Amino acid sequence: MDIREQLKFETKGHTIYDVRNEKYKEKEKDGIGFRVSPVPFKLTKSQKEEMLYIGKAICNYMDACIELYNSNQDVKEVLDRGKPKKYINNEVPNYLFLRPDLILTQSGFSICEIETSPFGLGLAEVLTRTYGNAGFDPIITQNSLKNYIQSKTEKEGTIAYSDNVKSFKGQLDFLAEEIFSGNENIWKSQNVSHDSVNNGEIYRAFYLSDAYKDKNIERFLQQPHNSIPSSTPQFEEKALMAFIWDKRYMNFFESQLGKTEFELLRKSIPKTWILGEEKYVDGGLPEGKENSMDICTLGKSKRQFVLKSSGFNVHSSWSEGVVFLHKMGGAVAREKMQLAMNDSNHLYIMQEFRHGKIVPMTYIDESGQQEVTMNARIRVTPYFSYQPDNRGELIAAKVTGCENTEYIHASTASINTAIIEDER
Repeated sequence: MDIREQLKFETKGHTIYDVRNEKYKEKEKDGIGFRVSPVPFKLTKSQKEEMLYIGKAICNYMDACIELYNSNQDVKEVLDRGKPKKYINNEVPNYLFLRPDLILTQSGFSICEIETSPFGLGLAEVLTRTYGNAGFDPIITQNSLKNYIQSKTEKEGTIAYSDNVKSFKGQLDFLAEEIFSGNENIWKSQNVSHDSVNNGEIYRAFYLSDAYKDKNIERFLQQPHNSIPSSTPQFEEKALMAFIWDKRYMNFFESQLGKTEFELLRKSIPKTWILGEEKYVDGGLPEGKENSMDICTLGKSKRQFVLKSSGFNVHSSWSEGVVFLHKMGGAVAREKMQLAMNDSNHLYIMQEFRHGKIVPMTYIDESGQQEVTMNARIRVTPYFSYQPDNRGELIAAKVTGCENTEYIHASTASINTAIIEDER
């Protein structure tokens, strides 16, 4: 069985990647919808170790951010911005995992996001099974994700999703049937925008901000449920990455993390700040600028920054809230920046852009006969446990490679594959 047939077999009939753009639907006939590599992606031993160190550091960093939120009024006010009163709470966050998205650069990994949502988790598991059963040795051992999930969830439940994320239905169906279920566990996936949910534990596979535009989600959230993850949107903000660059809190984080983890995260997280908080950025803004709008007046070569919607915003998912300021003219950059600065109901961040390293990757063409090589930028997507007994353990991982774009994500033009360690 060739790798593409193995991949189709492992999907168990589910469409793991649903092409969102209608003009590319034709390429999805076999249910795959992306470019398939004949081999997993190789990480060197040092790259693998760096990834694992980052995972443990990110979990400790999240712990520190939670403590800072609960003890510092300035941080609380920032992270509560734009949230309805019903979401403002001191609930202990309960996430199954943290997912730092890592861009492979010439100098190591760069963290572009810290996610808690399950989108992509099903794909990561399918890729691990596919290449593992094809004779490779992925860094994730078979059944490790399933064993972990089942040890942290109830025996019966529902993965609940919204219309806004229905393109991930195939992955969520797969997770419910193949990962959450089994060993006498019975889970299903369900669109709560259309149906009621009345049994067992709930896994929330939608954004809390979906309630803004979906009354059924709003109604669902008002009902009593035994659910995970917790309704703590203050910790589902990209703005968390800014705090380690805020000179008010540097001593706190170095004390909480220790010098080694603090320096690792300062190396891995590009300089990041929250719009309106520029005066607190350690080392200041580039070229001595005092605010984010001034950066838009710089030439493109010095305007290497990304404007991002931080979270709890209908434009925060996928690429909708990401603006590469160096890829557009100054007038357009200023217009985008002004829109963000005028929006007092949501958080936005600026983040230094780091160029991804170009790495040759191969994929199997549509005929299934020829291997094609492309020069790709790489995003490594590891999922680390955020549960007490397994804190920081790697439970799933995948690689995405894209060419001719700065935004590295799953698409019809991307390669998605598992990861092995290079034994050389």
